[in-house]
Amino acid sequence: MSAQDEPQPAADAAAPDRALATRLGYAGLVPLAVMTVWLAGIPADHVWRGMTIRLLVAYAAIVLTFLGGTRWGAALVAGHSRTARDIALAVLPALLGWAVLFIPPAYAFVLLAVAFAAQGAWDALSGQAGTLPAWFARLRAQLTAVAVIAMIVAFAATAAG
Repeated sequence: MSAQDEPQPAADAAAPDRALATRLGYAGLVPLAVMTVWLAGIPADHVWRGMTIRLLVAYAAIVLTFLGGTRWGAALVAGHSRTARDIALAVLPALLGWAVLFIPPAYAFVLLAVAFAAQGAWDALSGQAGTLPAWFARLRAQLTAVAVIAMIVAFAATAAG
């Protein structure tokens, strides 16, 4: 039996998942970054401004909902005594994401920035506690920083316009 035929440790088996999650996480930031840069660069009376704002709020709300779903899944897998509480908390991002669709954009961007920061903090604390993989918590911290900055820039662009 050659070295290639020997079973690989579990950590090696997770490496492709980690790399894929990282690539997809950063790819998910592309629409957020592109729309934010576009919004910040166009005049207040630009014909596509309103549509850009709606699309940016909607996309950010979808991402926030997805993050809640990751927490739901983590709670189900963990099987600890806080599972019911964590599952209940995991639906809050989806509800908040839905709610921001109905409020003025400047407020929506502030709320989204706070929600992304809170979700990122929860993930970071969970990584430290060992209920989420440390690599995932680090990735989420990086992705969260970009998302929060994007929401702050979008707020500035809409509050000024």
